[in-house]
Amino acid sequence: MREVRDAAPCPECGTAGAHPGQLVCQGCFVPFALMRPVRDAVEDQDATDALPQIRQEPEHTRMINHIPGALARTAQTRRDTPTQALRLRFPGDETVVVEPGVRIRLGRDPRLCPAVKFLATRDNLSRLHATFGVEQDGSAWITDEGSTNGTFVHGYRLAPLEPAAVRPGDTVRLAADVTVHVMI
Repeated sequence: MREVRDAAPCPECGTAGAHPGQLVCQGCFVPFALMRPVRDAVEDQDATDALPQIRQEPEHTRMINHIPGALARTAQTRRDTPTQALRLRFPGDETVVVEPGVRIRLGRDPRLCPAVKFLATRDNLSRLHATFGVEQDGSAWITDEGSTNGTFVHGYRLAPLEPAAVRPGDTVRLAADVTVHVMI
């Protein structure tokens, strides 16, 4: 086992044993290059005294799935944060709310697309033009359902039945004149 004389705690999670030259923290697996900068503990000897002391166990007695010295953290991943519903704003300030885990169909047939009955007057839309969905983790997507006049995201026409990711602030165009703004 190598000497841990220059070991320092991870600035993100506090796991002891971060060595110079190590690429990722063994506790939180965050690359050290992406972590917030901290001041050098060697310059401030009082700072090293305040750090929690971790009992080093021999290599052969370490437990699997146990990270010695790991501190509890608040939710910081996309899966841990609560998701929000997205709103689709159509021409005429019509708005449709799409909750996480829900998908809606967009088109001019009110029987196939009950959430957007106001699109029934748009002759250039297909009966079932596109499908918009929000996953449980908050990621959103839209799929063209083989429409005649196309679905466009960021100015590019989507291939039929292939989902494209959309985010709040994006603009989606159905056919030539139906612009949909994705909002939180």
